[in-house]
Amino acid sequence: MRVSAKAFAVSLVASVTFAFGAAPAVADAPIEDFSVASVQPVTTASQTLDTGDALAGAPIDSVLSIDDVAHVAHGYDVDAAIALAESEVGTSRPTGWSQPGECIMSAQRWIRAGGGNWGGGGDPVSNYDGATRVTLAAAEPGDVIQYEYVASPTSWVTGVHTVLITEVHDDGTFTIIESNNPGGSGLVGKNESWTPAPPAGFQAAVWRF
Repeated sequence: MRVSAKAFAVSLVASVTFAFGAAPAVADAPIEDFSVASVQPVTTASQTLDTGDALAGAPIDSVLSIDDVAHVAHGYDVDAAIALAESEVGTSRPTGWSQPGECIMSAQRWIRAGGGNWGGGGDPVSNYDGATRVTLAAAEPGDVIQYEYVASPTSWVTGVHTVLITEVHDDGTFTIIESNNPGGSGLVGKNESWTPAPPAGFQAAVWRF
């Protein structure tokens, strides 16, 4: 029996519609694993205040100005600062904005104990007013390494961190003392084989008071 073109088209559309309608109404949901994203690198600890990226793209002259001189003298008693930091290893303090357990507040406390003039502003760049920025290759005991967010160096975003160098080793590693690692613990810890490992989008700035 011959079938008209119109009848054939109607039959074809119906069969396709039935095929789609016969599929299960609910498909299995895809499985996503965010466990890796929730783990922070062990060499970083975040500050507790996140100001976002409101200042993203703002030119920061002091960030771009790197002092390449072979040696700039410290202006404070490095041994006294390191002695206080060493004495606090294993202890913890409260964390939060301007609390003594925060990494930068601890570094300030140690350097001020040696008479260091750390009296800068309230962000990861202006905090170092009066300090000299040096290269990593020129880093010495008593210097501070600050992780900065490249897109907005003045923002306190997750990943910003501060450590105090207490020893420089021939293999390029450092001994450092830091606070608030892991983040929120306020714990002072010591790492005797440390190299800067800033998160993606961050850089390690070396400051000398």
